[in-house]
Amino acid sequence: MLRKLRLLYYNNKGKIWTVIGLIILVVVIIQIINYVIKKNKEEELNNLGSNNYTNQTYLPSKSFPIMSGSKVSDEELEEDTNLIKEFIDYGNSNNVEGAYNLLSQECKDEMFSDIDRFYNNYFKNIFYEKKSYDLDTWDSTANRVTYRVKYLNDIMSTGKVNEEFIEDYITIITENEEKKLNINEFIDEVEMEKEGNIDGLKASVISKCYYYDYEIFEITFKNETEGQITIDSKDDTESVYIKDTNGVKYSWFGNEIANQDLILEPGGSITLKLKFNKLYNQNRKDKTINFTDVLINNEIETLEIKL
Repeated sequence: MLRKLRLLYYNNKGKIWTVIGLIILVVVIIQIINYVIKKNKEEELNNLGSNNYTNQTYLPSKSFPIMSGSKVSDEELEEDTNLIKEFIDYGNSNNVEGAYNLLSQECKDEMFSDIDRFYNNYFKNIFYEKKSYDLDTWDSTANRVTYRVKYLNDIMSTGKVNEEFIEDYITIITENEEKKLNINEFIDEVEMEKEGNIDGLKASVISKCYYYDYEIFEITFKNETEGQITIDSKDDTESVYIKDTNGVKYSWFGNEIANQDLILEPGGSITLKLKFNKLYNQNRKDKTINFTDVLINNEIETLEIKL
C-alpha cells in the first residue's frame, strides 16, 4: 500500500504541488482581502468617529429639531450631547451607579424607583456589550430638548459589523440648576389640577406623563354616592379616550387596568394611571378625557374632563 502511494506521488508530483500551491495562494488572497476590508472599515469609522463613537464628542447634524420647537443653540447642543456621552461612557464601563445618578428625579420616580430596577429594566438590556451611538435633535421646548439616540454595536471593541441598533428618545431637562436625563422614551411630566363631576362621581387629574408613543394620566376617582359605580365596563375598547383640539380621539389601554379597579363602592376612591395610545406631538394639544361607559344607578353616563 505504501509503495503504491509513493508511486502515485512520484508519477503526479508536479500536479500535487501545483494544487497545494493554488490552495496556499487562495488562502493568502483571502487573508489579504479580509485585511484590506478591515482597514477600510476602520478608516471609515475613524473618519466618522465624531458621529459614532463615544470616545469623541458628537454634535447632531441637525441643529433644528426634526419634529417641532425652537432652534437649539450650538452651546446647548454641546452640553447636552456631552451629557449623553457621559451616560453612555458609564454604560460601557459597567458603572451602573454613575449612569443612574445622571437620571432626573422625575424619571426615577416614574420608571426606576431604585438602582436595581434601572439595571434590570434598562441598563443590562442596552449595555450587554459596548455601544457607540448616533443621535439627532427630535423635539424641543423652552425647558427641554429631546434627542433620538441610536445605540450601535461598537465595532472597534467587538470586531463585528452589525447594522442592528437599539433606539431610544432621551430628553435633557434642568433640575435644581443641573442638567439631567429622562430616558426610555420618557419625555416629561406635567402636574395638573383638572376636575370632572357627574352624578356623584368625581375625577381629579393629578398629572400627565409624555412618552414618545403614549401618554399616561394619573387620575383619582371618588364615589360620592350611596351606590356602586363602575367607571368602565371594558365592553368597548374605545369607550375611554382623550380628544385633541382637532377632534382626533386616542383610545386607552384598558387591558392594563384590572376590572375590579374600575368598580367603586359607596364613599370609595382609587387613583389610577391610565395609558393612552397617542404619539407625542406638541402641536396636538389634549382637550378632554372622556369616559363614555360609566355606570351610575344602573344608568350609562358620560364623564368628560376638560384639560
